[in-house]
Amino acid sequence: MVMANIIDYLKWRGDITLRQDPLNKVDAMLFACISYVDFGGVVPEDDVEISFADACRRFFELHSEEELAADNSFISFAPSLFKEAAACARYRDLTMSRYVNHIDINDMIQFSAVTIRLSEDEVFIAFRGTDDTIVGWKEDFYISCTTISSEDESIVYLTEGQKGRCDRIYLGGHSKGGHLAIYSAYNADSDIRNRVARIYDFDGPGFNSEVMATEPFRSVGPRITRVIPENSIIGRLLSDTAEPLIVLSTEKGIMQHDPMSWQIEGKLFLAVEKNSVASDVFDETLTKWIDELDTDEKKRFIDDLFAVLEASGETNVSKLSGLSLQAVKAMLGKMQLLRKGSRDKIRLLLKYFLGNWGEVIAHTSKFMSVREKFPLKRLISSKRRLTEEGES
Repeated sequence: MVMANIIDYLKWRGDITLRQDPLNKVDAMLFACISYVDFGGVVPEDDVEISFADACRRFFELHSEEELAADNSFISFAPSLFKEAAACARYRDLTMSRYVNHIDINDMIQFSAVTIRLSEDEVFIAFRGTDDTIVGWKEDFYISCTTISSEDESIVYLTEGQKGRCDRIYLGGHSKGGHLAIYSAYNADSDIRNRVARIYDFDGPGFNSEVMATEPFRSVGPRITRVIPENSIIGRLLSDTAEPLIVLSTEKGIMQHDPMSWQIEGKLFLAVEKNSVASDVFDETLTKWIDELDTDEKKRFIDDLFAVLEASGETNVSKLSGLSLQAVKAMLGKMQLLRKGSRDKIRLLLKYFLGNWGEVIAHTSKFMSVREKFPLKRLISSKRRLTEEGES
């Protein structure tokens, strides 16, 4: 099978305009990915519009190739993807406006969005997802137990941009961005909510059952299109908002969250029948367990989990698959200080965060003392139990 991703889609479909072949799921994912670009100083914050082609020219005047190459995060693909899109007949004349980028690391706020005009009476609002910082992923997990600032900001963004207008609205985003697209839609005034044609959620966290039972949520539910990778983790937090399309990814473990790894055939995602065993066990064991905790217990568990990840000394999730001996020992040491309930669940979670965690701990054990190996043996034992459960 010849593997193809969204870059290949651009090469194949780039000469066909949206007027000739309307918006599809892959176009929506491209817009979600483009929202990761830092458009500060490029796209106006008000209703003044700038074309993809002009925005691309301005962006690369402000940012050198060397500067962009220094970005090692998993969202570093966004500028080059935008450059490819802006060169295509399909996108170059589309316009962008109302760029917002509000980041406050201390208060754990990451909110960004941009409005893309598809035609005279259609807009696509793309909400930026979480970057691959550990702090950003922690915010995704916090969605399971509290309202985050980004959710409130998404309502304000949609309302201020669309109040009094008559546009047909498409909403979308990757990761947290997909969650925000849904959140803003069902919390909007009925006039705006009724004009939402489709909501695209690409591997975003879900919602609790109480929210999904409300009338505003049920009114937008049939308009949600949900796409998740085979080994989805973030996209399986909380309850499913819609039956997902499960897509094949060329990555392993949690890095399947990277949309550039999702496989495409023509203008369709290359689907698989079901999620991986690891993703299913995460959903059935950990998501449901977390859902049973009260709000304070959920926050404590999330704090414990990310304290272990931060003990590695890394700041990016994508760096966790290549940990040093010192980093692994620091993580294991941190785990030993946690409450037993959290510790047991985190042992399982590490398998999902790190596709090669079994290899990492096996290699690490060669260099550890007998005393240090005690918590490691328990970790390996948990991994074996998980494998046996998955195979039974």
